[in-house]
Amino acid sequence: MKGTEPRQDRAQDAPRAAQGNNKDANARQTLATGQAPQAATEGQAQDALEAMSDATLSAPSGREQQIAAEKPFEHRPALDTGDLEVAVPVERTENQRAGDAKITRMGTDSTLKLLLEFSVPAVVGVLVQTLYNVIDAMYVGAAVGADGLAATTVANPAMTFMVAIAMLVGVGGNALAAIKLGERKKRVAERVLGNSFVLLLVAGVIVWIVGLVALDPILRASGADDVVLPHAHAFMIVIVAGCPLQFIAFGMNNFIRTAGHPNRALGSMLIGTGANVVLGYLFVMVLDGGMTGAALATVCSWALSAAFVMQFFLARKSPMPLRRVSLGIKAKVALRICALGVAPAVMELGFAVSNMIMNNLLMSFGAHDALGSDGALAVMRVLSAVGLFTIMPSMGIAMGAQPIIGYNYGARNFGRMKRTLGQAIVLGVAITTPLWLSVLFLPDMYSHMFSLPAEYLDITAWALVAYLVFIPIIPVSLIGSNYFDATGQAFKATVLTLTRQILFFIPLLLSAPYILPGLFGITPLQSLFLAPSISDITSILVVLTFLAFEWRRLRKLELGEQRAVAQQVGELETGER
Repeated sequence: MKGTEPRQDRAQDAPRAAQGNNKDANARQTLATGQAPQAATEGQAQDALEAMSDATLSAPSGREQQIAAEKPFEHRPALDTGDLEVAVPVERTENQRAGDAKITRMGTDSTLKLLLEFSVPAVVGVLVQTLYNVIDAMYVGAAVGADGLAATTVANPAMTFMVAIAMLVGVGGNALAAIKLGERKKRVAERVLGNSFVLLLVAGVIVWIVGLVALDPILRASGADDVVLPHAHAFMIVIVAGCPLQFIAFGMNNFIRTAGHPNRALGSMLIGTGANVVLGYLFVMVLDGGMTGAALATVCSWALSAAFVMQFFLARKSPMPLRRVSLGIKAKVALRICALGVAPAVMELGFAVSNMIMNNLLMSFGAHDALGSDGALAVMRVLSAVGLFTIMPSMGIAMGAQPIIGYNYGARNFGRMKRTLGQAIVLGVAITTPLWLSVLFLPDMYSHMFSLPAEYLDITAWALVAYLVFIPIIPVSLIGSNYFDATGQAFKATVLTLTRQILFFIPLLLSAPYILPGLFGITPLQSLFLAPSISDITSILVVLTFLAFEWRRLRKLELGEQRAVAQQVGELETGER
């Protein structure tokens, strides 16, 4: 829509007067269909749209009121979402219009139906991917042993850093694209898609350079000793080489969901994960490829996922095509993408930093424990794998809810937006609770799955319960903080992420071995396994506080929308008389 674009200078009106009748007719068609007439050029579509506000005054009164109620964008200021430009409607094919309908239904269909349609594939996808992490750990534990599990633990911060870069661009661009689609600015959303693609490729080159220069020092800083370092290096050198494929597969996949095709997004995840499981068994167990084989299987799976994702955007019938004109980087677009991606990226970076600190603390306090340093790292690998398996459903629901919340925020459908958030949190708690119960009552089952030595099993079972004791209420924190990113409130989302991953967790982690043993009668090593659960409680309280203030803000916006619609309808009725 062009309602937010400044009117052309009045000096240009005279030369256009001769075309007034044609423009008025085009504008009427735009009002009646929600699209510009099929014009031979973008310029003709532009003329039709510019005449729209004048044609509105001569439309039937009932239609005027319908337009005011359905599309109340023209006469009010844009939301603070970084208004980049206004897309001009151009000629659309039947297939493209069908694709548009997949997107616009996010503002009309039942929110629960949409949430289930978008979230179930995302939950299945992330669960399958996380299940592979568990299976991968089982392969490595069986083929390489405890040293291999320790190597994947010290490699985890570096891999988390790579995920953070993909999220900075992928999640940030996806959030901005959803908001722009809700504002009826489809070409702007396509520009966001193109800029995100280029930024992901540039980020991949940067990771290559960093990996070549500083891989071993990074692994050392993550807790690798002389025994574990060769295994970790063999694994990470292949992972770094394939990181651009991961960036495309992960970063671009979210846009498929925003384009209204959640099942296609799931297909990308299933293809990559299925290939990873099969190739991991082939390379690690059959061909005895060790850590290099495990990494090679992962990179090959990224390549398949990336090809599947790009086929969607390069297809002629794509509802959200990757156009050559959209690949040119625009500074304002790129900065806005990164601003909205800061919160999820900081969350992942917080994981990376906290994992590095955790690994070093495990090495230090494990050396003074019967478990030993490498044993402590191996146990932590099990906790991380099972922990991801239990919280990833909430992440999938947050992924499914994000485009729905973002679209309706851009369209100013605040009631639908709040309803989606509440339904997402309830769904997250309902799915997470059974997984938590399985950990609480069957911890021995998980400890036996990873081929750990017998002397590690008891401490692993205890650590699982301590590490995951508050998992059922984690959806409040994950989905609640993701809401602020989905609505373009980058600063609030970043603050919430900082409190959870850095401001609360890291100080608690550093102090836990000295405070918690005296309070709970546990060892310093055990206190490290309990610290994340205590941090989760504090972060949930902060998220709930932010949401309470957000509800008050939305109420004020809703009242403003009602006044604006009433004023516009009154102006139209006055013009008719």
